[in-house]
Amino acid sequence: MPLLFLLALAVWLAGDAAYALRTRRRAAAPGARRAPAEPFTLHPAGAPAVLLVHGFADGPAVFAKLAPPLAEAGFAVRAMHLPGSGIPPAETAGTSLDTWRAAIDREITALRTSDPSRPVWLVGHSLGGALAFDTALRPANAVTGLVLLAPLIEPSDVRSPLLSSRQWFNLLSRALLFSRIVESRLPADLRDPDARAAYRTDKYIHRDIYRSLFAATDAIRPRAADWTGPLLVVLSPDDQIVNPAATRAFFAAAARARPAELVEQPGAGHVLPLETGHPGLAARIVRFIQSSSAPLPP
Repeated sequence: MPLLFLLALAVWLAGDAAYALRTRRRAAAPGARRAPAEPFTLHPAGAPAVLLVHGFADGPAVFAKLAPPLAEAGFAVRAMHLPGSGIPPAETAGTSLDTWRAAIDREITALRTSDPSRPVWLVGHSLGGALAFDTALRPANAVTGLVLLAPLIEPSDVRSPLLSSRQWFNLLSRALLFSRIVESRLPADLRDPDARAAYRTDKYIHRDIYRSLFAATDAIRPRAADWTGPLLVVLSPDDQIVNPAATRAFFAAAARARPAELVEQPGAGHVLPLETGHPGLAARIVRFIQSSSAPLPP
C-alpha cells in the first residue's frame, strides 16, 4: 500500500508539473493574450459621474456600447481598468481584493478632483458588480447609487460536476503544488453572434485572481442589507457564468435599498453590456439615475 500511494503521488506531481509547464508556455505564446484594454473617459465635465467597473478577466472595452449613451445623457463616464486584467498572468501574482479596492477608491477620488461634492454612481458588470457593492459600503467613498449588471454573487455551477466551483478551486489550490496559472474554459456567454465573435477575455489567469474573486463575493454576501441607497440590478435568467438565483436572493436581502429595482432580460447571456438589448439597457440606466437623482417633492 505505501508503494502504491507513493507511486500515485509521483504520478500526480508529475502531471501537476507538466500542466504547469504547458500552461506557462501557452500563456507566453504569441497571440495568447488579448490586446491591453485601456480605460477611457467620455464627457468629463458632466454630472453625475458614472464609474464603470468591468468584470473577471475582462476590460473597459466591455462598456464600449453602453458608455456613449450615458455620456449623451449628460453624465461624466469613466470606464476604469482593474489591476490584474489584460496583462501577462505571471505579473498578476499577488493581486488581491485590497488591490482592487484601492484602485476603485482612487478612481472615485479622481472623479471628484474638480468638484468634491460631485455625485458618483457605480455601474459594475459581473465581478465589477460585486466590487461596486463592496466599494459603496465604504462611507468615505460617498457613492450615490449602484447599477449592477449580472453581478457576481455566486459563480454558476453549470459546468461544475460533483462539487461547486468554489469547492473545486479550494481542492485544487491545495492539491496542485506547481500550477499557479489556470487556462480558463469559460464560454463567451453572449447571444448576439457578432458580439460573441469579437469578444475577448483573458484566457490564462493566475490563481491569485480567482482567490480574490471569491474574497470579493464573501465580503458582500452577508452585507446586502447594509446598502440604503439607490440600487438597480439587471440579470439574465439564462446566465451561464453567474448564478441568477443567488442574485435574486441577494437583491431580496438588500431590502433597505431605496429606490430598488430588479430587471430580468430573458434570452440574454452574461455579458449584458454587449448584448443586442444594450440600447434599452442604457436607456433604463439613464432613467434610473435621473429619477433617483431628482429632488423629492415638497
